[in-house]
Amino acid sequence: MKSLPHEKLVLVFEFVDFIEQKEKNFSHKIQEMTGKEVLIAAEKTGTFDFLNDPSNDIYTLEDGEPL
Repeated sequence: MKSLPHEKLVLVFEFVDFIEQKEKNFSHKIQEMTGKEVLIAAEKTGTFDFLNDPSNDIYTLEDGEPL
């Protein structure tokens, strides 16, 4: 880059700045899923379907100590 003429160097810096601005705008658009969105996704994919299996009901109301 040291050998580039000044006008070409300016173009390189402007392009780098353009890319940085695009990246900043893009990263603002990407957000983490909310808790509600995670639950909706889990429900749609059947992630927790195993909880409906009666063979997993190994505890009763008589187990443990009352709080």
